[in-house]
Amino acid sequence: GEDWKDNGNSRTSAPATLPPSACRSDRGPSAPADSRRGDDDGHGIHRIMSFPAALNRLPSSLKDRAKRFEVAMKELKMSATNLVTLNVEPNTCKLCPHRYSCVQNAIYKGLFRSFAAGYAFKAFLTFLAALASGRLGKKHYTLKKIFWGQDALRFGQFIGVMSFIYKAILCSLRRYFKRNDPRFNAIAGFISGLSILLDDPSRRTNVALYCFVRALADLYNNLTYFNIPNGNIYLFSIIQIPVIYSFIKSPGLLSPSYYRWIQKMGNINKEKMRLTTCSRIVDSMHRLPGEKWEACMFHDHTPSCTIYNTKDWFWGLGRAARIYMPVHFLPTLLFSPAKIFNNPTKFFKQKLLNVLRSAIFLTTYQTNVKSTHCIVRNIIKDDPSATSALAGFMGGLSILLEHPRRRTELTLYVLPRALEACFNYMTKYHGTETAGRLVAKGVPIASVVAFQAAIAIWVTIKARKEWGKLNSLNKNGLKAVFGSKH
Repeated sequence: GEDWKDNGNSRTSAPATLPPSACRSDRGPSAPADSRRGDDDGHGIHRIMSFPAALNRLPSSLKDRAKRFEVAMKELKMSATNLVTLNVEPNTCKLCPHRYSCVQNAIYKGLFRSFAAGYAFKAFLTFLAALASGRLGKKHYTLKKIFWGQDALRFGQFIGVMSFIYKAILCSLRRYFKRNDPRFNAIAGFISGLSILLDDPSRRTNVALYCFVRALADLYNNLTYFNIPNGNIYLFSIIQIPVIYSFIKSPGLLSPSYYRWIQKMGNINKEKMRLTTCSRIVDSMHRLPGEKWEACMFHDHTPSCTIYNTKDWFWGLGRAARIYMPVHFLPTLLFSPAKIFNNPTKFFKQKLLNVLRSAIFLTTYQTNVKSTHCIVRNIIKDDPSATSALAGFMGGLSILLEHPRRRTELTLYVLPRALEACFNYMTKYHGTETAGRLVAKGVPIASVVAFQAAIAIWVTIKARKEWGKLNSLNKNGLKAVFGSKH
């Protein structure tokens, strides 16, 4: 800097920091130490210190932290500016594989893109399901309610916030610890799973149980090195036992939506099924002593069980086709639409064949269940619980008609429903009132924790190089929610 020079009317500019020889205290050497600015050299001379100069006097550890904080604030300010002006800010962190900066990745690729993906998925899924079922345009399925209603927007909000939290926490952990670790993915995934609280509470338990079972299946595939031949066929047939038992004997054990789905697919009247297999006098799964056994009333319009079940196999083919149309077409439309334009003829031909094969499986399933139930009860003239269990097992063997690649998928779809039925059976028929209250309070909490665990398991499998075995549907779903590079 330059000294102040008094040459009459001329002096130079004041320096940013004054040297000791250029300025003496106007308070004199006797001025109190706490009234001086800067550092006193013992002769009444003090220094006016700039921020860098003050920084140099800090201990080395605090100095490094202060410098890092200053750099971080500058980067954050620049990121905020770029975010508002929509300027692309390239990623400068070597630990993170994403293209944009961590802030822009969390906001753009996390919050905005994932919200759009979740909203589009839920809206189009509802639209196609309503179109296939013939409910499009009716009370709750107008275009306005489908695309502008709270359901799709709330689901998109849940997906967007979950992706944002996951990316923000993961990048923060990498930067803080200066390394990559699959445990960081697990921590970020578990915390981000809390976002399910933003979704509709009516479907929260089903979504959590569905995801948890599928995540455990993926974890099992990565941890074990053996495979049971045709294990998915045996498992699918076994888990049909509690499902069909509940449907015939105690419908309240199944979730209302799943019960209605089976009822619609099987073309069965609930009241007539109850009058056929249960007591007509009291609300009981079994007839009272002395109650008369009656022939099958759920198809009283066609007295012959054989004729009814044969005809209904063909009618069921149409009902099943309407169910499987969105199942086979929607994933490609949402996740990889380019395949359609590359070869549309091949795409539609393959998908229609898949729909036909799945429809044959499903209509055979419902025909096997009803035929087994009719044959056994007509032979023994009674309706014990074992009849319903056997009907479920025989129906499950129909999975042999489905494509081998879809058998595991179907098993994972039905398994949560079977577990739910078993749990409800234990609490309803073998539980106490206190246990029922505890369950009612604990299920919502347990469902959230189960969903958090599912997300943590999936992102950990994806992060570990030695693992990586993911169900194709789970893999595409994770890619749609979190992107390909986290």
